[in-house]
Amino acid sequence: MNISRREEAIDQGLRRQMTAWEHNTPLPGIAVCAVLTWGAYQVNHLPYPPFTMADGRHPVSAVLLALLFGIAIGNLLPVARWLKPGVDIVIRRLLPLGIILLGARLDFYNLIRVGLGALLGAMLLIGVVMLSVHFLQARLGVGGKLSMLLGIGTAICGSSAIAAAAPVIEADRKDVALSIALVNILGAVAMLLFPVIGTFLLLSPEIYGAWCGLAIHATPQVIAAGFAHPVDGQTAGEVATIVKLVRISLLGPVIFLIGAVYAHRRRREAAYVGGGIEYRKLVPSFVLLFLVAALLRTSGFLPEVTFHMTDRFLFGAGDRTMDLAQVLGLAAGWLITTAIAGVGLLTEFRALKAGGTRPFALGLACSIVAAFVALLYVSLTS
Repeated sequence: MNISRREEAIDQGLRRQMTAWEHNTPLPGIAVCAVLTWGAYQVNHLPYPPFTMADGRHPVSAVLLALLFGIAIGNLLPVARWLKPGVDIVIRRLLPLGIILLGARLDFYNLIRVGLGALLGAMLLIGVVMLSVHFLQARLGVGGKLSMLLGIGTAICGSSAIAAAAPVIEADRKDVALSIALVNILGAVAMLLFPVIGTFLLLSPEIYGAWCGLAIHATPQVIAAGFAHPVDGQTAGEVATIVKLVRISLLGPVIFLIGAVYAHRRRREAAYVGGGIEYRKLVPSFVLLFLVAALLRTSGFLPEVTFHMTDRFLFGAGDRTMDLAQVLGLAAGWLITTAIAGVGLLTEFRALKAGGTRPFALGLACSIVAAFVALLYVSLTS
């Protein structure tokens, strides 16, 4: 009888371990993201419109297809929780790596030229969005802290900006969760609408990319929309990435100013400002590494490499030339597409129901203001 109980206890322990493994292992999420990426590239190259046009263009990008596949699976099938551990790893690790490698395709001097214009545009956008929040919050009856989180999430970089601002203004968890949900949903809607609007307005790749980089909320959403330009998604995506990284670099100064304003309101000493936040960590390391990769490429440290193959080589003898920058750029495309598939899997439109109409109206108004101001700026300065 003791043996039977012991066997039963062992069996129950194994079942608990298997259940924990099923819910915590990252492998399913990583595998699904990889499969969606492979499928997106296959569909992208189907030999008929709208995937392949007569002139050889592929107007529906693989990034956008991966995003749509992920959104469909995440919202139609009850698998999001099961896949979340792996998807989180894909987004957190592969997207920054893809952005770094994307720098290997860019000219550093062109990057600086685009970045300077983007800096002025980002400062203007942040100022206008935050003023709009201040003007609308009382009229819509939305709390001050929730309004601040919605504004900074829209103006800078989505969830990351909200997470950085929350401890500075002492926001409660409910406001943080709601603002993150609303900003992510509105950003997802923007990344689906921007390619359509950009096509309708006949925006050039450079103007369209700058518009995406200035106006759309989170980095993955910016990249997905940027690479979806129907004529030259590569150029538009690169410009969008540069502009977005410039916006991210302003997170530290903006958080500091918000902390100073709230400290002044509470009549606290200046030492409070920051609330324990380490401002040097507000600019992700991949932003700097992205610049380093572009500088290496421009300086000639990513050359073409020629391999001299003998008859023993699988594909026969001869010289094989490999452009290192091009290879890194292709790898960046695959990594970014895989991460965007993960973003789609975690985009749940059900979150809109939980927030109520007033916070949603404020977030929507902020998003519309950001889109309009950004489009006006890039149109006037191009």
